[in-house]
Order: sequence, then C-alpha cells, then structure tokens
Amino acid sequence: MQSPDDPRPVRVITDVETMRALSDPTRVAILRLLMSGQRSAPPVLSAKEIATALDEPQTKLYRHLKQLEAVNLIEVAETRLVSGIQEQRYRTAQLDFTISRDLVTDEGPFADTLTAVFTEFRTELITNLSAGRVPLGSAAEEPLGLMVTRGMVTRVSPARAAEFRRRLVALQTEFDTLEDDSPDGIPIHLLLTWYAITTPD
Repeated sequence: MQSPDDPRPVRVITDVETMRALSDPTRVAILRLLMSGQRSAPPVLSAKEIATALDEPQTKLYRHLKQLEAVNLIEVAETRLVSGIQEQRYRTAQLDFTISRDLVTDEGPFADTLTAVFTEFRTELITNLSAGRVPLGSAAEEPLGLMVTRGMVTRVSPARAAEFRRRLVALQTEFDTLEDDSPDGIPIHLLLTWYAITTPD
C-alpha cells in the first residue's frame, strides 16, 4: 500500500511551466538520477551527492534543484544538520511521468525537452568518447563497444508491437535496477526511444 509520503506512481504533465523545467539538460540529468534505481526505493540525495554523481559543481545545481522543486518534479525528503549547516536531501516526486498530448508541438517547451534529453546524452557520450573510455568497433571486435542503431519495420501486428515494447520495458527495468558491486564492474549508459504509429482517438 502506498504511503501519502511516497512518490506518486505516475504523473501526467499538463502544464507549460513543468515542461519548461524539463527543457534543460542539467535538470533532465538531475531528475534521471533521482528516478533511477529500485522503483520501490528511489534514491534520496543531497545537492553534494547529486553534484558528485553528475560531475558538476555543487553551486551550479542549486538553481536547477529549486526549479524542479517549484513544479513538484522533485521534493525535499529530509533535512539534516551536517557540520552545523542544514542540508536538504531530495527525491523524485513521481516514479514515472507522461505528457499530455496538448503540450506536444514542434516548437516550444515539449520540443525543448526532447532536445534537452538528447543533448544531455550526447554531451555525456562525446565526453567519454573523446577521453577514450568508450571502445569503438564492431560487436564481434568490441562486445562492450558503442552501439547506435536505427530500426524501422514496415508493419507488424499491434499485438507483436505491444510485445516488443513490453520486452524493451522489461530490459530497461532490469537495466535501471542492476546492482552489481563486483570489483571489475563498469558503468553502462542507455538511451532508449521507441514509438508506434497508431490512429489517433
């Protein structure tokens, strides 16, 4: 049973202000971090811990945290005293979200949010590629190397499309909840986009 203090399971974003809050790559990264891990226990992190995880200056994050908090995408989960200073620790306010179709336009906050999501991933990827931390080569040569693929199928049945999506969601859920503390463990990154073209209601 859900406690009133728990993050809501799903939030439907219906207002422009919340979409605008998601239109910055740093805020996308913060929310992604706070929505990662086990759905039953999303992380609760301080600004310092978020800055460390994102490799960003802590002072840069305060404005972004306030903007996410102002539109209730994140919330203060607890406050504690650390070395005489009051420290706030944040968590996501929802475990998942979807966007109202009324906000979907090719210009404005929705388009800006898509750009922010792809930009955040692009920046991270280029940083790691240029530092030589991502192997390049075919799957046969580099089983841990970069994989970028663009697939398009002419037509499949709705049932088969739904099954394929279910498998992708299961894979993403497994990915998001991995807890491998092996000494030779390596970080892995995933950007997954999938859509089917259906007849509007």
